[in-house]
Amino acid sequence: MQLSKENIKFIDNYLKNSEVIYYDIRMEMLDHVATAVEQKMEAENLDFYDAFKSYMVLNKKGILKGNKDGTNVSYSWSVIKSFLIFITKPYMLILLLLLVILFKKVEVADYLNESFTINNLFLVSILSIALFQLFYFYIYLKERFFVIEKVGGVLALLYYAQIFFFNGFDKEAPSSIVVAIFFYLLFAYIIYFINEILKFNKKNKLLLQ
Repeated sequence: MQLSKENIKFIDNYLKNSEVIYYDIRMEMLDHVATAVEQKMEAENLDFYDAFKSYMVLNKKGILKGNKDGTNVSYSWSVIKSFLIFITKPYMLILLLLLVILFKKVEVADYLNESFTINNLFLVSILSIALFQLFYFYIYLKERFFVIEKVGGVLALLYYAQIFFFNGFDKEAPSSIVVAIFFYLLFAYIIYFINEILKFNKKNKLLLQ
């Protein structure tokens, strides 16, 4: 017995009112609850509202516990771990190798100047990505995404690392390998970001069909 779009919307609003603020977490919960309610309607011959009420009386605390456990922290190790696994995939390591070769062959500093150095370029790149995410989610979509917010900690780590490695050397520029690694992590972050959005959109479309 498949739920209607109105039923799906009802569950979504219920989760919103229960302070499930992250859209991706809410969709995961919505999928779980909708499936369970469908099964309950079929097994016990109930209408949607009776099945939903009966299910949530028994399961609400357990369902919402995952939301509270995961959203009260600045960083999520599971998300960071997912990113670390992603950057060690074979095709990503090939990208790293290509960047190392590129930065060894091409002296990027020759295309910059004293007023706009390689560290300035890297910093501007970080800020541009952060501003794009802020605009895309908070202004355009008007939704918060748990995975993207938590993996955003990688951007913060890259910011502080570039201060140490780039600004920390007054007399000599960072090596081509250091520059390649930093830009690899930045490109990997962008690819990971796009990959997560595409995966989520695909799953979301299947759920809302």
